[in-house]
Amino acid sequence: MPADVVALLRKLYPDGPLPKPFHLVEAATTGRLDHLSPAAKKQAAALANSPDPVRKALGIEPAFALPDELAHKTRTQLGRMLVGHLAECAFEEIYKRTIGTDDLHLEKITDKHNETDYRVINGSGRQVFRINIKFHGTLFREAKKVVGLEPEDCFALATYKIKQGLEKHDKESLPYLFLIVSANIAASEVGDTIPSQIADLWTLIASTKGKVEGKKRLEDRLVEYLVREPPTEFAAIRSRLIEILAHAKWRVLSARKAQKVMKDLLFQRVFALTVKNFTRAYSRAEVDMHFSLGSDMMPLEEFLKQLKAMGHIGMGGLIADGKI
Repeated sequence: MPADVVALLRKLYPDGPLPKPFHLVEAATTGRLDHLSPAAKKQAAALANSPDPVRKALGIEPAFALPDELAHKTRTQLGRMLVGHLAECAFEEIYKRTIGTDDLHLEKITDKHNETDYRVINGSGRQVFRINIKFHGTLFREAKKVVGLEPEDCFALATYKIKQGLEKHDKESLPYLFLIVSANIAASEVGDTIPSQIADLWTLIASTKGKVEGKKRLEDRLVEYLVREPPTEFAAIRSRLIEILAHAKWRVLSARKAQKVMKDLLFQRVFALTVKNFTRAYSRAEVDMHFSLGSDMMPLEEFLKQLKAMGHIGMGGLIADGKI
């Protein structure tokens, strides 16, 4: 129903116009056209006479059945983003509990090379470190055989991500940290629990090309809505995810130490370098370095306690030396 879509979008955009073309759907639904240009009024009037104003506004035929594959993909995408947002909230709580201050905020960095990437800023406005959250959930069953680590102790990190982290560390003179959280949360399963009204709307939007203004920002707002003020039917699921992340094991690995461990154990831990024609045998696989969760990384709370005791400069020195 167009009125339901407009009501949902109004929760995401309480002030100002809705993103195009949903501003026309709202006008067609409410009958308020005075603020529109003559051309837009004609478009809104045409939508008002349509059996499905939302689909018509998006350029989708009323009878066109969206592929199940697309619906699954978009749900998984939303699920992945939702878990990422909740992980950021969990990290903030761990930081505040351990450091003992509310003087923390995350400065989101949006660039095409990083899905979860932000700077941590303290109360004095100082950049403390730059972090990238990674999830450890699916076990590498063959880890013991191919890289010498127990499946429960093995974490794979793409070598190009280590390189990116080092480059950013050097460019910004800012410690670059990977935060690895061990949590058995599957993005696809989380996506399956997202309320249909939200998931179906995003599937419709995802099926269009260039029809929706600010598509990425709209996606962010949908996820933020699920995190901050979830619909009643989703609140319990959100609470369960928060509980899992709050009690998960969090570990820290700096890009500098990742480089050091990779240099020392290159052929033992980079499986791709030991396999002839790796790209043919594993066409979609990345070249990963495999780290020990227990030996190569530091528990997050221990890291934060040292940060509190030593300060930013002291910890920065240990990170620069590849000790954390």
